[in-house]
Amino acid sequence: MTLLDRLAAGPKAWVILFLITLLGAAPGVFLLPPLDRDESRFAQASKEMLEEDNYILIQYQDELRNKKPAGIHWMQAAATAMTTGVEAKEMWTYRLPSWIGAALATLATFWTGIVLIGRRASFIGAALFGSTLLLTSEAHISKTDGMLVLLTTLSIGALAHLYRLRSQSKRMAILFWVCISVSFLIKGPVTLMVAAYAGLGLWVWDRAADGRGGDWWRVLLWWPGPLIFVALVLPWFTWIQLATEGQYVRGAVGKDLKDKFAGASEGHAGWPLYHLTHIPAWFFPATLLVVPGAVAAWQHLRGDSETGRKRGTDALLILGALAGFLFFIDWAIPAIGYRILPAYPALVLIVFAWLSGTRRWRERWPQTPSQTLHLDETGALRLLAAWAVLTALFFELMPTRLSHYILPVYPAMGLLCGYAADQMIRTQSFKWSGYVSLALFAIGALALILVGHPDILRLAVMQEAVGDFKTADPADVMTAWTQTLAIPLYLWIAAFALMGTALIAGAMRRTGPAIVLAILGATAIGWHLRIHVLPTQLWAQPTVTAVNALKDVCGVPGQPCAQGAPARVLALGYAEPSYVFTLGTQSLHPPETPLNLPEDKTAYPVVYLVNYEDRKAEPSIDDTVKHLRAEADALRLCVSEGASHYAINYSNGDPVHFRALRFEQGPCKRG
Repeated sequence: MTLLDRLAAGPKAWVILFLITLLGAAPGVFLLPPLDRDESRFAQASKEMLEEDNYILIQYQDELRNKKPAGIHWMQAAATAMTTGVEAKEMWTYRLPSWIGAALATLATFWTGIVLIGRRASFIGAALFGSTLLLTSEAHISKTDGMLVLLTTLSIGALAHLYRLRSQSKRMAILFWVCISVSFLIKGPVTLMVAAYAGLGLWVWDRAADGRGGDWWRVLLWWPGPLIFVALVLPWFTWIQLATEGQYVRGAVGKDLKDKFAGASEGHAGWPLYHLTHIPAWFFPATLLVVPGAVAAWQHLRGDSETGRKRGTDALLILGALAGFLFFIDWAIPAIGYRILPAYPALVLIVFAWLSGTRRWRERWPQTPSQTLHLDETGALRLLAAWAVLTALFFELMPTRLSHYILPVYPAMGLLCGYAADQMIRTQSFKWSGYVSLALFAIGALALILVGHPDILRLAVMQEAVGDFKTADPADVMTAWTQTLAIPLYLWIAAFALMGTALIAGAMRRTGPAIVLAILGATAIGWHLRIHVLPTQLWAQPTVTAVNALKDVCGVPGQPCAQGAPARVLALGYAEPSYVFTLGTQSLHPPETPLNLPEDKTAYPVVYLVNYEDRKAEPSIDDTVKHLRAEADALRLCVSEGASHYAINYSNGDPVHFRALRFEQGPCKRG
């Protein structure tokens, strides 16, 4: 029995897999400050639910967030209420659902894979998926994706059990509908779409290749399942429509969803093959086996017979013709072309479902009595391939592209990697695909190693960024920033050694040890980045830098100080969501920030956070500050100004130069 066999056996396999993701993401959950922009918007909306005791409306200050359903906000609010309470304003409490959801998604991948490809292969695939950089990154961000990938994997796992075991299990049907319902309350129809592509793709594939798709899915029509969906989803959608006077659906579907298909929403266009080119980084360390996984599945599904190969060639020609048809429309009628490109996977299913029922297709590819369904790994690989390929094509062809969109595909890719690893361990074979994957692994490892070294941060990032400042001497900015580069390198060295040894083990065809070393190396570099790099680089954390600027004038709300803390902060030239979450819902930002000092004496102290680098403000920042100072002189107020603090706003790449201004009643106290 190999090391992997021992690890995959018994209850400890579930514990190991859970801990791989849980521990890999843990430093980011507790050490990273609130991130812009989506994380802080999600967390702030959840915080306002608790503050206002209103769990129907989704609000960001005075603005309705009619984008996503309320499910993730309920989970985040519940996690915060059960831990610290809303007053603490601790981001880690809002990250708990993502963290736990991502760790459970690794277990869901294992559970799904056992029935498809066996326990050892499934364990390897789940472990590789559970340690991927994209999953462990999304696990420490308070958004929807950690829970979404869990529910999506469970729903497809239910389909896998129905398909492979042929049981017509009502328990699996109920599980499927519960997952679809809860996920609908988290991120709308995404899980339903992914599960539909996997299930329908499998049924059409069986029908086209074997002459019959089977009725394994029929139990999903059992009436309690759809009723559960209606009972869980309809009440909140009815309440939110009434509470917003019909604005929610117009915002979520007519605006947010429509914008993603009508063009590059919020500028997130990406380049062609965007998700594919991110695999070396985001799918690391599973890149160690991603090419063998794809090749092994292709070779098995293609088969060895001449008939099977010709049928596969016909299928590829049809796929190419359909793609060419859609791209021709995109070229000929660009106004509508890019909007229909995401329909390609659905068009493929429709065409092959029709072809498989035609006499000409059946006569061209007659079925033999010996061909049976569900009795070998062919059906399992068809399900994994349909899951991975159809959904990946959909997101690749969407006009709006963000790297985390592809996450629901990664469990299928991980299981294909586990399938390939199992094949390589059993047969001791290592073909060209293994060396290509080693090269991809090396590229990802090198990128992570470089990003985690302080000299690269200083030479490749900081020196370029300081040149963007117009209101400060670049030398002063660099002096302030270099104080953050004293980063311990013990985890960096360990990651370098582990990943290098994994490459050597892989080249020596020691697949099992290579996998273990790769996962340990990915965990080590993840810890290095999440413990010693990302939390300490204040130059890339504008809101943390803003808080430090406010501390110079006793300007942080709720923070005890001799002068008395203000009730809120008023920002000029800065409006990131992390600012609102960190400093309180009552704090204002442009364009809500008042540009005049109050006459009411009880309103003081008044504190402004000023970003002197803002070029777009109307009136200009300098004119506004001069105006405020003139008003302060007229009102005989004391004005205190803090020191300069510098950062880069990573959300838009702009420099920020913060100073805090404090206005209070009476003359300034000297000495």
